[in-house]
Amino acid sequence: MIETKIGVRYPDCDSMGIVHHAVYPIWYEAARMDLFEKSGFGYAHTHALGLDPAMVHLELDYGAPVSFPGSVTVRTRVTLCEGKKLGFSYEVWPEGADEPCASAKSFHIWVRGGKSFDLEREQPEIFAAYKKLMD
Repeated sequence: MIETKIGVRYPDCDSMGIVHHAVYPIWYEAARMDLFEKSGFGYAHTHALGLDPAMVHLELDYGAPVSFPGSVTVRTRVTLCEGKKLGFSYEVWPEGADEPCASAKSFHIWVRGGKSFDLEREQPEIFAAYKKLMD
């Protein structure tokens, strides 16, 4: 698991100062990119090789609202790491909260040139680095 701290921006909020639901997937993306960086093989590295983790499913659950000003910590876990498949779970923890206010799961497939790609077989070093991040 990795933790990514994100500041709540005013433009991400509605007129009541509550973060809009469409912002959460952006936070999950930022946290996922942070996780890739911490693996030693960031997104820029895999993208330069023509490899991309295409998202094919995103499941979101919202609990309590997040307000401006403030910050959140997104806790990201690798839940699935197979040759062609990658899965993540996310929890959003507002600053000072005792429990998460939102959670999500995403499912990805590795692609290169628009076709599925077996990361374990073709890039075993990168695969091993991501596999190590599983809880």
